[in-house]
Amino acid sequence: MSPDVVVVGGGVIGCAVAYYAAKRGLRVTLVDQPRRGRATSASAGGLWPLGESVGLGCGVIYYKAMAGLGALPDGVHGPGQLPRSFLDFAVRSNEMFPALAGELRAETGLDVEYEPTSLLFLMYDEGDVSFARPLWEHCPCGRDLTEWLTPDEVARAEPAVTPEVRGALRFHGDNQVNPYRLADAFRAAARALGAAILTHTEVTGLKVASNRVTAVETEAGVIPCGYVVNAAGAWAPEVGRMAGLDIPVRPVRGQIVGTETLPKVLSACLSTTDCYLAQKGHGEVIIGSTTEEVGFDAGVTPAALKTLAAGAVRAVPFLANVRVKRTWSGLRPGTPDELPILGPVEGLGGYLSACGHFRTGILNAPLTGLLTADLIVGDRPSFPVEPFLLSRFTRERSPRGSGPL
Repeated sequence: MSPDVVVVGGGVIGCAVAYYAAKRGLRVTLVDQPRRGRATSASAGGLWPLGESVGLGCGVIYYKAMAGLGALPDGVHGPGQLPRSFLDFAVRSNEMFPALAGELRAETGLDVEYEPTSLLFLMYDEGDVSFARPLWEHCPCGRDLTEWLTPDEVARAEPAVTPEVRGALRFHGDNQVNPYRLADAFRAAARALGAAILTHTEVTGLKVASNRVTAVETEAGVIPCGYVVNAAGAWAPEVGRMAGLDIPVRPVRGQIVGTETLPKVLSACLSTTDCYLAQKGHGEVIIGSTTEEVGFDAGVTPAALKTLAAGAVRAVPFLANVRVKRTWSGLRPGTPDELPILGPVEGLGGYLSACGHFRTGILNAPLTGLLTADLIVGDRPSFPVEPFLLSRFTRERSPRGSGPL
């Protein structure tokens, strides 16, 4: 029987959509052509709804770089904060993880390594303090989710952190997960629920009739379907063009350094203006991440890796004597306003977007999957989709066509 929905893209977003759609009893086919630099591989697995909403993660790193180049607009004194709709979406998705981790373990036997850690923004100088203080005083989710730590309190909480700090701002509830395990668990759970997974399969076109997508063309054949979900990450524009859509997603490279396996060094994730650090359950410390507009170049550069390593040693001096295990990069699917593109497109039936998550694909995967499944079955969405529709960009659709993915 033809599937109810074909999901294009096998990263964490596509796998989440496949899982939640299969849970609703839908016939699902996920079509995946693995691409070098897929964003899931660029993630440290940070579940940082508050931190990302106020510009932490790699946001403050990007801001520092732009400030050094004199490339910021007048009057901009810190990373831009995202709108409340994004924060509410991210918080809701983050709240799903404790139950989801147990659910996926029971269904697949895979541990996604969900770990309540919190996020600490380390303050080195008065500029950091000036940036952090209003976040603490006017936290949009309430003061109970943030905590101002003195240098002595930082030392007691994180003995490995340098004593050369003015303090830290803790974001409670900003935790972490293993991004690879999460994607694998979503995929395995979807398959256990009956989803078909077509790996190493290229999508070559979409069939459109009477303003509705009716089938997905692949190198292995044509798949008639009721819906197609564009979850192709940085390659989402290619899928969009197959249906005549202009999807304003671009690749944004993030380079990352991973250390050798270490004993427990950090209990919290750390964010600084130089880098972020997250120690995973297996002991590796993940150090990231750059924000680079270099097209689909998924390479790494000595200069960027040196800068990240220096930032990590500044935050945690112990790391100066630690070996680097691996370096890599990934291509985040960026959008003009840093918000994801979700939901239907006016004038084109049978098509749903689930792309453009930029730095927060891991964090927002559960709610994206649930929301997309709601839309397919015709239920009221679990979260308002209107702030994330493609129509907010007011771009006209191009003539319909078809091309390879």
